[in-house]
Amino acid sequence: MAFQRRERTIVLIDSPLMVPTPFDADPSSPVVIVNNDLGAFSRAVIKDLRAQLPLSKASDGTVVLQTRGLDQALENPNEFRDRNRETQLDNHHQQRRWIDGSHGLVVIAAPPPVLRSWGVELSDLGTWSDEGRSWEYLDYPDKVGEVQVLDDFDSMLATAQAARTRAFPDAANRRLTEDERSEILADLQQEIEPTAP
Repeated sequence: MAFQRRERTIVLIDSPLMVPTPFDADPSSPVVIVNNDLGAFSRAVIKDLRAQLPLSKASDGTVVLQTRGLDQALENPNEFRDRNRETQLDNHHQQRRWIDGSHGLVVIAAPPPVLRSWGVELSDLGTWSDEGRSWEYLDYPDKVGEVQVLDDFDSMLATAQAARTRAFPDAANRRLTEDERSEILADLQQEIEPTAP
């Protein structure tokens, strides 16, 4: 998205590309990635977009996702960081970012320099693992917008779906309440650490 130039272009990741969360099998929220320089993306726009989901017609055009310059940035990360930092220091707008859940969507919005930085920061996810996962926060040190790669995603999802079905057989397509979510997580924890006889 950092290299898109057409106004009002966004990336929407929704069904059928989404699966439930591997932690409690809750339905996943659609994700919207926005380049702030391509036009305002207000809460009113988000609400209108959410009301249209799932989309029933094709998009107005095709967006070619490009990773122009990523290999070069990874070859010389210090030079990339310095050049990107200069761009951001010259213009305060180029530092803004917005990561939020709004109207049932996860919105990830930033100007091109921030989007490029995120691309570089996320590029090594999955190449290392700590206790079965690698992760990165998009907005560190505030720890907002965590992106994870889970070594055993399929197994975690199957286990969470089984626990959810046992506890709430009629809740497959709705979000759990906090109390219900706590019950699922306790059940999953019990599977990991069974009580001694």
